[in-house]
Amino acid sequence: MAKKKLAITLIELPSTVDGALDGKLARDIYSLLNYPARGVPLLSAILKRAGFADAVAINPQYNKRSPGHLDAGDWRRLLSSDVVGISAITRTAPQSFELARKLKAANPRLKVVLGGPHPTALPLESLGCADIVVMHEGDHTFPEVLERIADNLERPDLNDVLGVAYKTDGGEVRVNPDRQFLTSEQLSALPFPEYTTGEIRGITHNVVNTSRGCPFECEYCSVIDNFGRQFRFIDDDAALELIKYTIAVKRRPIFFGDDIFNANRGRVKRILTRLLSEGIDMPTWFAQCRVESACDPEMLQLMARSGCSYVFIGLESINDETLRLYHKHATLEKNRVAIEAFHNVGIRVHGMFVLGSDADTKQTIVDTFKFAKNMNLDSAQFFALTPVPGPPMAARYEAEAKVIAPREWHLFDAQHAVVRPKKMTAYELQMGTIKASLDFYSYREAFRHLLNGKGLFNFLIRVKGRQLAKRILSDNAEYVKALKQLDEWQMDLRREYESWSEWASRIKEDGSLGLDEKLEQAQRYLNDKRRQVRDSYSSLEATFRPYCQAVVERMIDALKQQVESSLGESGPNPGFRSLPILQG
Repeated sequence: MAKKKLAITLIELPSTVDGALDGKLARDIYSLLNYPARGVPLLSAILKRAGFADAVAINPQYNKRSPGHLDAGDWRRLLSSDVVGISAITRTAPQSFELARKLKAANPRLKVVLGGPHPTALPLESLGCADIVVMHEGDHTFPEVLERIADNLERPDLNDVLGVAYKTDGGEVRVNPDRQFLTSEQLSALPFPEYTTGEIRGITHNVVNTSRGCPFECEYCSVIDNFGRQFRFIDDDAALELIKYTIAVKRRPIFFGDDIFNANRGRVKRILTRLLSEGIDMPTWFAQCRVESACDPEMLQLMARSGCSYVFIGLESINDETLRLYHKHATLEKNRVAIEAFHNVGIRVHGMFVLGSDADTKQTIVDTFKFAKNMNLDSAQFFALTPVPGPPMAARYEAEAKVIAPREWHLFDAQHAVVRPKKMTAYELQMGTIKASLDFYSYREAFRHLLNGKGLFNFLIRVKGRQLAKRILSDNAEYVKALKQLDEWQMDLRREYESWSEWASRIKEDGSLGLDEKLEQAQRYLNDKRRQVRDSYSSLEATFRPYCQAVVERMIDALKQQVESSLGESGPNPGFRSLPILQG
């Protein structure tokens, strides 16, 4: 099949409240702005350059009649395609999988290719509904996959294609070795992104990406898993040309989507100096930065002079122990100094906090809001710690049975508490983050900023933020209710375990029973308790039942150890350790 005959459609779906393809659109603070997609526009341009003339991107967010949902024209295009490429993050995985299944059911000949952070982390899961998974960067991998499909649509030879997972004709799953990440030179040679008409019409902000990768190993972050632990930058000339191209597409404020914009301060200063010296008429812009940039007054001045109006900083926590657990290489004092430094040059600060580490308490969340208020952060997000697949924390939390909603991926958006921290319950974490958002985006705070001369913007962002926080709370009301029920169940279980422990102590002291009789009673007691407790969580939200089962089994194991210990001291022959009841 010739390249020009291969119909390729690329799509990235928005997140929905329930994870359903046609579900109600989910909201977060970024919903206040309209961005283009990041990966799909670049891939679209790459495919056109590679000779795939019939490569079309779909962004349902900008559909006129049904914003965020596929319309009749979208379905016609998707179902008539030879290949559909779907990009998915964890929170959009359920609806992406649903779309893939529907496409395959309606057109079995069609090849579905999944890519993005979630399929990269869980390729085997993704192959449950897709033919091929492109892992990590797809800039070179995806065109090579399409070349093989163009050669043989029914049975493409992917055996030697690096960076893919796929199913063979016999149903065997194969995961090929990873492809090396693109070099800086290769990144610089990529074409400019190609946006859909709907995106150009509907966006309120542009996105420019000039680098990839990150050497900082924040425990919960998936950047390294997707883009490697080395910074790679497009060269200065390519960066300037990309900025000018983006302004020409549509003059709107620019968000630099680099994970750390100031990663190479010398490079940033060179680029900003050229923007000023070459008279490039920059719109206002903003970027994600680390606090270390505040230690460079020259760079701060250049940022302010070139039109930087906002920085997004991952402050993460006011708890230095939490920062250590996160491997953040920061302190509360460094965060404080950075906020003041940006404010001193007239740049607003959006602070992002990740709450719910094993060092955090309910009071930590209260103190975090107070810090955000006292530092006069212009805007803020209070995330619940979320173990998205890929980073080391995800596997550790799963092994420790801390994830209360395993594989309910639509909940992994940092707005739902999906873990049980060490020093508070998931419900307490959920309510703490909700209260912090409502307190920060309150009308009282809005008027305080207005009266204290912080500007109309800070007033309006709090008013809009309040409305958004209330909307999110309404959308999540059923989940919050279910969390409260889970919390009450766990408190009852804790009390129940105390009675189990007392029973184990009593049977040890009962001199009227021999070892065999004690073992028989222990067997009956443990089995009865397991059945009772399993029945007790059957009325809880089904989402939580795997977690509840893990909790119960851990408690049964703990009780078995206690019984083993107490019975082992009852006689000289502790052969009870091999009995079935004490093996579970």
